[in-house]
Amino acid sequence: MEWNPETLQNLSQCFLHTLSPIPEPRRAAERFLSEAADLPNYGLVVLRLIAEPSVEEQTRHAAAVNFKNHLRSRWLPSADSGVSPITPSEKEQIKTLIVSLMLSSSPRIQSQLSEALAVIGKHDFPRNWPALLPELVSSLQKAALAGDYAAVNGILGTANSIFKNFRHQYRTDELFLDIKYCLEIFAPPLQEIFVKTDSLIDSAVSSGGSAANLKPLFESQKLCCRIFFSLNFQDLPEFFEDNMEKWMGVFKKCLSSNYPALESTEDGLTLVDDLRAAVCENINLYMEKYEEEFQKFLEGFASAVWTLLRDVSKSPSRDQLATTAIKFLTTVSTSAHHALFAGENVIKEICQSIVIPNVSLRDEDEELFEMNYIEFIRRDMEGSDVDTRRRIACELLKGLATNYKGQVTEVVSHEIQKLLSSFSSNPAVQWKDKDCAIYLVVSLATKKAGGTSVSTDLIDVQSFFASIILPELQSHDVNSFPMLKAGSLKFLTMFRSHLPKPFAMQLFPELVRFLKAESNVVHSYAASCIEKLLLVKEEGGRSRYVAGDISPFLLQLMTNLFDALKFPESEENQYIMKCIMRVLGVAEISGEVAGPCIGGLTSVLSEVCKNPKNPTFNHYIFESVAVLVRRACERDISLISAFETSLFPSLQMILVNDIAEFLPYAFQLLAQLVELNRPPLSPNYMQIFLLLLSPESWKRSGNVPALVRLLQAFLQKAPHEVTQENRLSQVLGIFEKLVAAPSTDEQGFYVLNTVIEYLDYGAIAPYMTGVWSALFTRLQNKKTIKFQKSLVVFMSLFLVKHGHAHLVDTMNTVQPNIFTTIVQQFWIPNVKLIMGSVEVKLTAVAATRLICETPDLLHPAASKIWGAMLDSIVTLVSRPEQERAVEEPEMPDVLENVGYTAAFVSLHNAGRREADPLPDIRDPKQFVVASLARLSAASPGRYPQIIGENLEKANQAALLQLCSAYNSIIV
Repeated sequence: MEWNPETLQNLSQCFLHTLSPIPEPRRAAERFLSEAADLPNYGLVVLRLIAEPSVEEQTRHAAAVNFKNHLRSRWLPSADSGVSPITPSEKEQIKTLIVSLMLSSSPRIQSQLSEALAVIGKHDFPRNWPALLPELVSSLQKAALAGDYAAVNGILGTANSIFKNFRHQYRTDELFLDIKYCLEIFAPPLQEIFVKTDSLIDSAVSSGGSAANLKPLFESQKLCCRIFFSLNFQDLPEFFEDNMEKWMGVFKKCLSSNYPALESTEDGLTLVDDLRAAVCENINLYMEKYEEEFQKFLEGFASAVWTLLRDVSKSPSRDQLATTAIKFLTTVSTSAHHALFAGENVIKEICQSIVIPNVSLRDEDEELFEMNYIEFIRRDMEGSDVDTRRRIACELLKGLATNYKGQVTEVVSHEIQKLLSSFSSNPAVQWKDKDCAIYLVVSLATKKAGGTSVSTDLIDVQSFFASIILPELQSHDVNSFPMLKAGSLKFLTMFRSHLPKPFAMQLFPELVRFLKAESNVVHSYAASCIEKLLLVKEEGGRSRYVAGDISPFLLQLMTNLFDALKFPESEENQYIMKCIMRVLGVAEISGEVAGPCIGGLTSVLSEVCKNPKNPTFNHYIFESVAVLVRRACERDISLISAFETSLFPSLQMILVNDIAEFLPYAFQLLAQLVELNRPPLSPNYMQIFLLLLSPESWKRSGNVPALVRLLQAFLQKAPHEVTQENRLSQVLGIFEKLVAAPSTDEQGFYVLNTVIEYLDYGAIAPYMTGVWSALFTRLQNKKTIKFQKSLVVFMSLFLVKHGHAHLVDTMNTVQPNIFTTIVQQFWIPNVKLIMGSVEVKLTAVAATRLICETPDLLHPAASKIWGAMLDSIVTLVSRPEQERAVEEPEMPDVLENVGYTAAFVSLHNAGRREADPLPDIRDPKQFVVASLARLSAASPGRYPQIIGENLEKANQAALLQLCSAYNSIIV
């Protein structure tokens, strides 16, 4: 693409149209730009346009956004992305121009170019862009000298974006060389600007400087702090260790000083708080990683942070400062310097002045509860609120309890009692105090290692439940004080294993009733509580609650669950759908229950098919359908036709409309239905089978495991139909495509093994030469441990199903005597790698039959091969898996994907039950020694000599032991 007035005009027009609210011109402009992006020098031309002062600001801003995204996708595109990368010469020109252009741009455009520069830096800095840092430093010094803090902050913002990459990389010599290079060039000027800006702030504050003058200075200090964090993240650099006094002095001043000109306005206060939060993150980093070097500053910082926290209001705008400051105190509380909290009344003071104020409900929490229940639950129930005030304040108490458990328990218990007394004095007004008390108990409960059981020293669980929680759950009005109801349900969920079963059984109807609560959080917590109760296990691992326990109210429970999905905002409530799935997995599913349930599920499914947007909810719908079909048909197979009638319209809608997110689920459900049917299959199913054979169906990699699962079902249930009209050839064509790629070869073997298992030899014989050719070609070209193990299992299955003669003959049609070569060079070394009880039995039995029945291996000339195979068999059956395991770091192949390529998600309840191909043989070890004993009895004296010459000493001893254990003798 050439830069000329016409290009400038066209591109400017296009970027302007991308902002249009009218779809037609916007889409046309997006199409044009997408095509233009493939042309050489496109990025350079857009950069020139951004620099053109005659073009309107909004057009140049749109161009800057496009430029940033262009670099993201094309600076270093992945091999399978299908986009052409930016050429090396264009890259060099962009790198030459971008810094100066960024610094001379308006703030909006500067922000986009800074992000674009960070994209380049991520790939090229520092090794392929040695000019960047010196250019940034030179520009920084010039801007600082001129007092141009807009430019200073632009440069620091860019440096911050680049250095952020150092935070979470693996510690390697290369990484530390890169950090060392950056420190040598950037640390001294960074410190210079940090100290200079601090001095300017002091002067401005003492002379009553305005907020407008202070804002860029505070922004600069915040950016310096973020860069400090990145450069210190991996290790303590010598430069910062030598200059720790300077940095810590300014940090302490930031936490201890007041800035009235800024703090009097909300914007200004946010800026000050952002700086203080960045300082808290830095001192927390030093406390966590460099405690020894930091200890002389610790007491002063602990005092400053504590004082600061007393004054931090409950306003949401101050949340970040509050959480980072509390996090610092938490780190100190668990460190070797925890004695700072050992003073008389210190823990009491912390609890009263920091913890309780930050745990108490705020108006914002109530608003979130009512307006955005999903986010409220995410923070409250799912533990993702680690950085909210409530959770972080409780983390501080847990930290203190590490060394002062008795004191913390005593203080918090006392506070809980105070809160509950306050509530009792006026329940309608002081209900938030009860909420706070419940929250403290739940949040400070400790989970027992390796389980879901929790414990607490703050209260007696059963007595607290009876006096505080139960009245809420037995309240006639499910809609009154919803936050208290939610907290009580959460308590019950948390301490579910503590409640005796008879007591919990009395509560089940109350929980069912709470599903009718109008509050989304309350009916979600009720559903979650029921779901978690049904998972409780007794000590021996047996489920505490079984089908008979929920039978009396099952119909009402299911009715309320489906009704709850009709509440506004809960149409796709994942907690309710998960509960439906769990109940169906436990309950006794009669026809009376199955009818309304399948009706309710298909109704929901039809609705979400119109616009799938909640993957978790969608997964639970399909799991619910799968478990309903499985459990109901286990009890009454005649229900299958009713399920088909209900499900087929939805499944058809998914297939016809190509709803990519749902196709893998639909194929798995169809496989389940096919497996439950008795042959012959209906024409509806056979139409789907023909669709399955189309190459188009297999283009999306995310569909492959589900399609294979469905194909296996057809091979098992309709083997006769598969062998008609050249269909088997098409099935084996699918196998060949799958087995050729390492990412899908396992799926290819699933297809092939099912063909071998369920089809007659006469049907498969004409195709075996092609099958062996495909397998041997793959073995030669791209050998992996996974493929080798799969091939050994396949050969073993073929032998036990169709005999050694067919195995030898079909292999040798590919190349004369290739069978012996394969046994010697492939089968013998790989059979000992097999894992899994069914697979070990199959391969041990097959290999034993091979050496006991195959004339080629029983010939005296093949004694060495015979002995080597027996050596591998003994290794396989006598040594534990961990001794035989061979790991390989396999990089997954990326197939050519079309459209939606989300990872396949398996439906647990529609899983295929793997059949044992050798149900009559229980013990492979016994089979091995009994077969050898029979063989040796026919040729006494021959085999002990072969064994002595070819088996490892350890395996000879193991074989003797096996013979002794099973009373067999090799003569």
